[in-house]
Amino acid sequence: MQLGRAFVVFVGSSALVLVMSSCGGGGGGGGGGAALPVAAVPATAPPADTPAAPPAAAPPAPTEPAPPAEQPPPATSRVVTDTITSAKTGATYPLDIYLPASYDDSSASYPVIYAMDGDAIFNPPGSRFANFKDILDKRGTQAILVGIGGSARREQDYTLPGARPYHDFLTLELVPFIETRYRADVRKRLLTGLSLSGSMAGIALFLEGAAGNLTFSHFLSFEGAFYYQEAEYQNLEQQMHDALAGGPLPATLILTRCGNPRECNFAPVDGMYMRLLARGYQGLTITELTYSSTHTQTDIPSFTDAVTKLLP
Repeated sequence: MQLGRAFVVFVGSSALVLVMSSCGGGGGGGGGGAALPVAAVPATAPPADTPAAPPAAAPPAPTEPAPPAEQPPPATSRVVTDTITSAKTGATYPLDIYLPASYDDSSASYPVIYAMDGDAIFNPPGSRFANFKDILDKRGTQAILVGIGGSARREQDYTLPGARPYHDFLTLELVPFIETRYRADVRKRLLTGLSLSGSMAGIALFLEGAAGNLTFSHFLSFEGAFYYQEAEYQNLEQQMHDALAGGPLPATLILTRCGNPRECNFAPVDGMYMRLLARGYQGLTITELTYSSTHTQTDIPSFTDAVTKLLP
């Protein structure tokens, strides 16, 4: 007897099992064996491919802070040099003009300080102008400073009779020259001098008061040499008194002196102060200050205190 043989045939995704059997017999056995039913064997589908997860994104790089915006340099004061030739005195005067740090970025008008003896070196190493400029810079004073040179002419310009044309130069030439070029506050014009130029500041007050037309609003006379032409100064003051006849004198006068009677203009300054005080001029503010210093050294604290009081 022969055993049947099985064949597995894959058709598509199904398997067919075929079983064939035969039976041989001697003699004329029956015909070939009957075929068995074929059952489909389901095939297991292969696992589906799982897509790989995308790689994790790299963390963002740290953001660098933006560099700070470059700041413009702070504004600084500056000095302009110039000259002016006077038709009144026939002389040419060098000028140093200090403009405060705020000037160029502003549209404001500024008080103007006119410093006679601007190129004189009373307190080395700096000139009178340079020393005053440093004081204004340190304080941050909002003012223009005009240093008027020509100190070689001081005995001619600051004493009579030359003081009259020099005063005309100041009021009719120099002040308009400055005010057409710079933003000047016409209500605040300060005139300052030391020793001979200090008494010149007093002469300016007397001449303007007598004329009834004040060009300057403040007169700063430091260690004024009122002894030098005492009779002439008193005569000018008398003329002012008579011309005003009780009328107003809207001005400020600061008189300073050093405290040593033998080395300073101690008595002459005080004498002028007492004379003006006794007049009782309507609208005139008078101040007298005394410093423990030498004649020329009085200039520095006098100016510092004056601008502190008048231009805070």
